[in-house]
Amino acid sequence: MSKLKISLIQNQREKDKMYYQRWLVLRKPINMERGTEKDEYDDDYYCLHFITVCKEQIIGSARLRQLSTKLGSISYLAVLPEFQYQGVGTSLVQKIIEIAKQQQLTSLRVMSRINASKFYEKIGFRDTSPPFEFLGIPHKFMLLNLPDLHNNL
Repeated sequence: MSKLKISLIQNQREKDKMYYQRWLVLRKPINMERGTEKDEYDDDYYCLHFITVCKEQIIGSARLRQLSTKLGSISYLAVLPEFQYQGVGTSLVQKIIEIAKQQQLTSLRVMSRINASKFYEKIGFRDTSPPFEFLGIPHKFMLLNLPDLHNNL
């Protein structure tokens, strides 16, 4: 795909569309009801929701949540199946890394489904936990240490 435009959620309408897209990708395939695509942190001040739109349809989404002054968490990375393997997910994660660096975070954590761990490894994430079950699916925690911005100036 050509250069993708990634933006922050601008209003409740976009947020509702993002939740639907997130549910379609992450929860519907495992027979979970609408509403399970949200958690108690989604409206938190320390959360940023990113979307990729193509022809007025949200095709990709992800959330960055600041866990501490140095650690951020990527969650709910979701790309519609017909747009997977085209750079949408990678672009979202790269945008999150860029924003995390601006926020002076030093590392990012993700709870990855095992079948997505190779995707994160290609970006530079490394395993930090043994596999465990979440929602009946094997997961593991992975971490990416962010380069010091001052060394890159």
